Amino acid sequence: MNRSLQDQLHIHGYGCVSAAGIGSDAIYQACLGNLELPEETRERVVADKTIVSEVRPVDAMALRAAMPKHPRLRRASNVSKFAITAAHEAMGPERIEQVQNQEIRLGIVMMFINGCVNYSNRFYAEVLSDPSLASPIIFPETVYNAPASHVAGYLKSEGPAYTLISDSAGWFSSMKIANDWLNAGQVDGCLILCAEELDWLVTEAFSLYSGRLHGTEGAAAVYLEKGISGSHSGIGMEMVGPNDYTSTDERRNAIKSVWQAGAESVQPSDALLVDGLTGVTRIDRDEQNLLEAWSGKRVSPASVLGFGGGATCGFQTVVALEALKHEYKQSIVMASGTNQHAFSARFTLG
Repeated sequence: MNRSLQDQLHIHGYGCVSAAGIGSDAIYQACLGNLELPEETRERVVADKTIVSEVRPVDAMALRAAMPKHPRLRRASNVSKFAITAAHEAMGPERIEQVQNQEIRLGIVMMFINGCVNYSNRFYAEVLSDPSLASPIIFPETVYNAPASHVAGYLKSEGPAYTLISDSAGWFSSMKIANDWLNAGQVDGCLILCAEELDWLVTEAFSLYSGRLHGTEGAAAVYLEKGISGSHSGIGMEMVGPNDYTSTDERRNAIKSVWQAGAESVQPSDALLVDGLTGVTRIDRDEQNLLEAWSGKRVSPASVLGFGGGATCGFQTVVALEALKHEYKQSIVMASGTNQHAFSARFTLG
């Protein structure tokens, strides 16, 4: 298990697209119970059976109004549109202009569990129906690296652009990659993104874990730069992890280890805990038992929004960062992961 020093990475911007709305404040307010979230029932008929899924989608009209205008987005999938809109908020107009003018060497890391499922579903359905009519225009949008390519194209970034396939805690593994690039001097700043889109393939896969595990979609983004010792610029972060696991018992020990190390210097009275609880007891049991002793305030984005796959820990992080704008001096994210590794992360101002 590794522990990252607080002054290694500073967060200088963040953004979010979620079922709560466009922007970081929307998801924070939703987690506090101040917003009513849309819920949608989707049905798929297979032979004589109707499969019903409860989901919380992103508002398409709100996304269209907020999304930056760019030729690439005319044919892009929703997951790319979510990512670019979140990136636009995280970077801000001034920094975007600096990247586009090659004044900032930018690295991009995009993280998924599911990726571009809508266009993949459409393309392979066409292949199975009539291969001669399958659209070659759609195929490039099926690959995992398509959204990262769109983000890089929009920003005119010439730096490295990676796509990481992982469980939900891979969001923090992406930050490890960013730290390596920054330490090596390959980039001046790094944009970390996670995004997912809803599709029957995704929602029905979630139902294999529990019929009560509702799906959601969206994207989160943070912009990172190397921290300078003694500097009060940006939001400081300290990560503990990864702690890898391959079994239920190992997972229980992994999340216990990262939580104890990450929370040891946190005062519950002035901190917000952003946990990964889904509202499904069988999935949450180990994390719920571990966090029972926490005496401070806490929120559970996945219980409010639904399970966002690869976007889950990104949503947690945006809520934790937004909390620092309000009454909290620090915030902590518990990222238990789903089947691979665990992290905890603490965020503080300056």
